[in-house]
Amino acid sequence: MASISLKKISKGWGSVVGVDAIDLEIKDKEFIVFLGPSGCGKTTTMRMVAGLEDPTGGDILIDGERVNDVDARDRDVAMVFQSYALYPNMSIYENIRFPLRMRNVPNDQHDKLVREAAQMVELGDYLDRKPKALSGGQRQRAALARAIVRHPRVFLMDEPLSNLDAKLRLTMRAQLKHIQKRLQTTTIYVTHDQIEAMTLADRVAIMDKGRIQQLGTPDDVYNDPANVFVAGFIGSPPMNLIQGTLEDGTFVAANTRVPKVGRGSRAKVTLGIRPEDVSVAKTGRGHHNSTVYSVEPTGDQTLLAVQHAGKLIVARADRNFRQAIDTPVSLNFDTARTYLFDTDSGQRIRD
Repeated sequence: MASISLKKISKGWGSVVGVDAIDLEIKDKEFIVFLGPSGCGKTTTMRMVAGLEDPTGGDILIDGERVNDVDARDRDVAMVFQSYALYPNMSIYENIRFPLRMRNVPNDQHDKLVREAAQMVELGDYLDRKPKALSGGQRQRAALARAIVRHPRVFLMDEPLSNLDAKLRLTMRAQLKHIQKRLQTTTIYVTHDQIEAMTLADRVAIMDKGRIQQLGTPDDVYNDPANVFVAGFIGSPPMNLIQGTLEDGTFVAANTRVPKVGRGSRAKVTLGIRPEDVSVAKTGRGHHNSTVYSVEPTGDQTLLAVQHAGKLIVARADRNFRQAIDTPVSLNFDTARTYLFDTDSGQRIRD
């Protein structure tokens, strides 16, 4: 097990900055997720921890030891890749065993360690098969067992579930979380999938443009977003963001008036409200008055959307809600669950 410290860690290629002076303390036994869009720097940061990329600035410490100049194979970290990276000509048993051979673990320990790792991921009955004979989910579990087998200090996982279908991802998320808690191994997990981040992480580092935009528990980043980027990135459907003005504490925009959401007056503010905090009101008497743009029944709920300034405002309506397109509708906002952001900087207004 291990703690990891990133101190002003940076990575650049000429004038291009991939990772911009990140400071981060990862606790021993913690499951931390790097979450963000493609190109935000999350995978590059993880690869620097692994020793697969050299930082152009800053220090990486594992258990207090600076490892910038330590070879990847000597850092005692294990990676799980999106592509599984299994050897097609080897059986699953030999794939899982491979790291033990590379690290010169005594041969008389191999069988016990391989079977323990396989049992942990429920592959005990598939050890004699080749990877091509396994499903995608089984191959990913084999890759996980190969990482587990040598009991590394750190797990590094780079979008390991992205090639699986939705049902398999659900199963694998639960299994990953269970195994990590059982082994108590410090884990860095990279993904662009917010559901994976919210369900797996002890803490989430939300990244954009090479920087950590917010670091906190899943509840923290969902309920207390630091800026417009985080507010719009976390949540499905994402938070509604409406630009307008603040007049004596009342938010005002086209067809929108929401009292008691802030203090004073501001010329340019952005109001944030999550779809579950928007409800259908009596026509003409809501905080926002518009017409129905779309109605999407999903079984357990209905998503109602209206258009505002070229964007959609989405409400989670009752599962039985139905209304014709282009007919008048009014929405109420839960004023205790609204957020205000500075439109120019994107930062949260907290006063």
